[in-house]
Amino acid sequence: MNNKTYVEFGSITKGNKNIYQTLKGNVYDTYMMSRYFRDIYFLEKFNKDLNLINLYKSLHHKKDFKFNLINYIFLKTSKSKKFYEFGQTLFEKIFFIKAFNKILNSKINKKIIWCGNDISKFFNFFCKNFYSNFTIKLNEKPNFFQIKKSIFFSKGISLLYEKKNLKILRNVFKNADCGSFDFTVYKKNKNINLNTGYKMYYPSMSSFLKAIPQNNNFTIFFKNIKKTNQNLYFEVVFGKKKEIIKYRDYLVKLKKRYKNDKFKSKIFDLNSNLKDLQHFRSIQI
Repeated sequence: MNNKTYVEFGSITKGNKNIYQTLKGNVYDTYMMSRYFRDIYFLEKFNKDLNLINLYKSLHHKKDFKFNLINYIFLKTSKSKKFYEFGQTLFEKIFFIKAFNKILNSKINKKIIWCGNDISKFFNFFCKNFYSNFTIKLNEKPNFFQIKKSIFFSKGISLLYEKKNLKILRNVFKNADCGSFDFTVYKKNKNINLNTGYKMYYPSMSSFLKAIPQNNNFTIFFKNIKKTNQNLYFEVVFGKKKEIIKYRDYLVKLKKRYKNDKFKSKIFDLNSNLKDLQHFRSIQI
């Protein structure tokens, strides 16, 4: 992070800002930690009041429901006991899994090894101390040994912060058992500076396609593809063939269970179609 950032706190009276304190420096972690701790609080609160609508309204990113449903299904159906998150922040996944146990009236019958990397020393410190009852393995840089035979997950923004994101994805596709992430590509490589002080490294469509292995035992699907005149956003579900078959079978069961429940079908993204690699290659940007 080359640019300094700031966080303001205060009150607003009749449209006028009254600043109580301004924090300056590299305070990205300060901002993000408050967001994730707030989500963790509401996820844990849900385990007591079981009010799914309130939980949905309270979460910072509503997309986290559909992303973590994929994680839950893989943890439920895969033999792998290892979950790896690139940019693990505060491992709020642990609380999402507990919430999905209640929502789906199910249970994951295995002890999970939670692995991940994050450049934030603050996030890593709190994970090591906050999750003392769980098996946690943390690194500041990607650990390719831990990625091997894991269930992989990353939010697209975490991958796009990484300059060598395609190199990492090649390794993930080759070594993880299964996983998911969302991503954005441009027609040509493009770097964009954000007001957070970080830079985003967007690869080209052609370079992303080259990172996908040509392997008969490897399956990849794309969903929620959104095209603009500049870029292409998409979500990815990938893995060994047997893992993807089990994932899709479980997904079909959930679709049937909630076919008359519009709210859950929406927040879990149960009705989106999985597009194959051939369809994805045909998209022009």
